[in-house]
Amino acid sequence: KQWYQRRVRACDSAAKAANKCAECDSAECNTMPSPIKCIQGDGSDMTAKNCLPAQGEAAPTKCSQAKFLEYTGLAAGQNYACGACAANSGATCQDCDGNTDAACNTKIETAESFKCYDYEVKEEKLVKKETSVTCQRLKDTAIKCNMPGTAADTTYSVKNNGCGPCVEADKTSNKCADCDEGECNSAFAVTAFVLPLLAAFYFLL
Repeated sequence: KQWYQRRVRACDSAAKAANKCAECDSAECNTMPSPIKCIQGDGSDMTAKNCLPAQGEAAPTKCSQAKFLEYTGLAAGQNYACGACAANSGATCQDCDGNTDAACNTKIETAESFKCYDYEVKEEKLVKKETSVTCQRLKDTAIKCNMPGTAADTTYSVKNNGCGPCVEADKTSNKCADCDEGECNSAFAVTAFVLPLLAAFYFLL
């Protein structure tokens, strides 16, 4: 009788507040729920596995994974895992509501990468760097490269190493121009070189 009384009493208030104990109000209702499934680890094994709670902790209800940063790729330092993203990690982590049938933190679908050129200041001019950079994109993301516009000066910084579109304000002010093919953003270097020559030629005429 004494053992039975211990088994049917309500949760301790502190344990309930910490989600270490839960109550229910029907016969035989206190069976443990089935664990959710999440993909776990560095992505080398994409098999969904049960998420078991750590000792004294509530069972996870969410799965998490690295966030895909458009034109950059997956954020570094974030594995597939059971449980919600850590506080203040929204820039690099995303989570989803777990279920018992299949993992929700599946591989993010991407499209083929492409290349764009970055720019740097040399001899007080914005010039195209010698080597193009690789840009990553999601499955439905269009190819875009950006470059300095006609109003850009040496204080202008090309966005995302040349990958992706212009910031709208920079495009409106002609500080940035964009295009929609791989390595298409090399034109500024040609324009910046040719226009002064044309102006000088016209002046001589």
